[in-house]
Amino acid sequence: MWPKRKILLLVPRDRDEWQGILSLLNALHRDVIVREASPEASVDWADGTIPGLEEELYDASDAGPTEILYWPGIPQEDPHRQWGLSRGLMQTELTEFLHRYWEEEIILPVNSGVGDDEPFLWKILDCAGFEPSLLWQTGEGQWEVRINNGLHWIIPESWLTGGWGHESFGRRPQLVLTESCWVCQGEQVEFYGDKDRFEYLGDVAPCGNKPLDDAVYTVVLQALQLGVPWRSIRRAYDMMNIRWYTNDMARDEGTDRAPVPSAEIEYLAYRGTG
Repeated sequence: MWPKRKILLLVPRDRDEWQGILSLLNALHRDVIVREASPEASVDWADGTIPGLEEELYDASDAGPTEILYWPGIPQEDPHRQWGLSRGLMQTELTEFLHRYWEEEIILPVNSGVGDDEPFLWKILDCAGFEPSLLWQTGEGQWEVRINNGLHWIIPESWLTGGWGHESFGRRPQLVLTESCWVCQGEQVEFYGDKDRFEYLGDVAPCGNKPLDDAVYTVVLQALQLGVPWRSIRRAYDMMNIRWYTNDMARDEGTDRAPVPSAEIEYLAYRGTG
């Protein structure tokens, strides 16, 4: 009988980005053992795992892993990798694993600070029916993974750059409203589908916190560029209890701007093929 498949996740010391990988593997229903790389490490599968790691994440009664995923930079001379080589185990660097897993996905890095336990862009895409997936670290420091049917993955930008440097995963989205913009008009901020401000979409009232306002506007523009309808963006705002003011039916006769009423926007879940 073939042994039960189990992954050895070999990680460096004094780094915590690997916890996001562990959460992803758990969401994929992989059986995982975690070990820290060290030239002096003892390869003993009966030992405990990294301090603080929950014991239910591994089963010490098994004979050990059947394949190895290792963090970039961990040399072949590491005792765990040498042990794997002596048994002919498949060994894969984590960047290669992520490239394969996200090969057909659209990766959207986002910054924290807009939203609660879920990033604002994820909520917008979810409201619009894009069915996005999520790899996210909550305010309490816990990693959460939600794998849905859509092509978009929302992932912390700091995690991508901190763990993988300039590595680029997945595909680029094919953008829809590439020239969308916002303009401050008195006490309102108006959004347009083009830089010449002919296609009026709607407006919001700033909350008074400039860093938060700028972050919100940036996410709204990103969603518009991805093809999210204005009414889905507004619905996501309502869910977040952010004060939201719109005048979708307004028409500025003096500038010949053509408004886009919410009632006329068709359902759109544009995924892109870039």
